[in-house]
Amino acid sequence: MNFRIPESINPTRIALEWFLIVIFAMSLFLVFTSGSYMKIDAISIWILTCLVILYLSKKDVKYLTQRRRAMVIIAGVLICILSFLRIPLGLGHPSYSIGDFSVFLSGFGLILFGFLGVESFILPVLIPIVAVEGYQIYDLFIRQIDWLTAPLVPIVVVLDVLLLHLTGIPAISQGSIISFKSLSGIPIYLQIGGDCTGIWSLGTFTIATIIVLIGFPQAISRKGGYFIFIGYLGTVIANILRIYVISLSGYFYGPSGVLEHVHVYIGWAIFTIWMVIFWYLFFTRYLRISIHPMKNKDKTH
Repeated sequence: MNFRIPESINPTRIALEWFLIVIFAMSLFLVFTSGSYMKIDAISIWILTCLVILYLSKKDVKYLTQRRRAMVIIAGVLICILSFLRIPLGLGHPSYSIGDFSVFLSGFGLILFGFLGVESFILPVLIPIVAVEGYQIYDLFIRQIDWLTAPLVPIVVVLDVLLLHLTGIPAISQGSIISFKSLSGIPIYLQIGGDCTGIWSLGTFTIATIIVLIGFPQAISRKGGYFIFIGYLGTVIANILRIYVISLSGYFYGPSGVLEHVHVYIGWAIFTIWMVIFWYLFFTRYLRISIHPMKNKDKTH
């Protein structure tokens, strides 16, 4: 098998096409599967990974030797196969989840970049696999160590009750339960558990931060640390806002299907909005990277 790097290869074009492939694949997966909070996390991680690849495509791109290209392609094929064996092996969750699909997409990326010989894109495309396995370990860690989330539950309860009082809703709390009456007079009871503390959002933000620091090592500085701290603080606030909006939906619409839908989907919306705002400011204000391709091109001359 003769691996030759085409003279007309354009790393930036490859990166853009890969970005489109990822968006199309993820969108297709969302259409044919039910929604979940983890899917938004996965999409956020993939978007950041693609941004890193786009950034690296404008730098000095490294290429694979013929032998290493064959090894990368073989590894990609094995990873794609592994994505379908994760459930039988006890590594995934029935049915075929977004984590399993992310593993498949990473394997496909290895095959593509291995065939094209672009070494610089290999590490970023492997990050989602690390994130998937990291979530597995994180899940076991959180489930087994309740004391980690237990101290956060009272804080979430107090802040949500405070916000409801400021809104004019006489809510009360007893332990981890928040109760108040809806506009129709029906009692509403909200149980605040460990998952409501925002621990998963913090995990996702941590993985996103690792991805950015790997792709943009110049971000590792004291000022960058301040930015990341603000990111963590904003993630916590976004979760408090999520609980508050869920409470408001119960107040206005009662314990109906609206409350359940808001509980499922509002976390996606608020956390996604925060992630977009924060990383946009991080890239444009701190790293001084323009999202406009022509402006980036002008800066290189």
